[in-house]
Amino acid sequence: MFFIEKGLARGYYLKDDREVTSWFMKESDFIISIVSFYSRQPAQEYIELLKDSVLWSITYDQLQRLYDAFPEFNKVGRLLTERYYLLSERRAQNLRMLSAQERYTQLLTDFPDIFRRVSLKHIASHLGLSPETVSRLRANIA
Repeated sequence: MFFIEKGLARGYYLKDDREVTSWFMKESDFIISIVSFYSRQPAQEYIELLKDSVLWSITYDQLQRLYDAFPEFNKVGRLLTERYYLLSERRAQNLRMLSAQERYTQLLTDFPDIFRRVSLKHIASHLGLSPETVSRLRANIA
């Protein structure tokens, strides 16, 4: 698990030899593949730093020792797990239930400066759209 002090990262997976962006994380966010971290199995997704970054890391075993030494820290771990699980669920629901325009608008609400920090192809991949469609949506809103 990583904490981003400075920088920007994305998670992605491969589908039909194509990169599909799952998420973006920026300063003050945690990067974690929940399934991989807690099962201690290889992840199905990749992490790429998109900017020069400063990260802090903790291993599964270190986290377990922290929980043992400071039982009150279990609440912090639970709250973080809840937060990132909710983000994951919301993303899955957005892809299933929202229109392209609604997904685009939601991303801008969640990450207002995304176009200054992330390439159009990664944004399009995250939204499940072509770069051309994202450009049209962006032009219609501007």
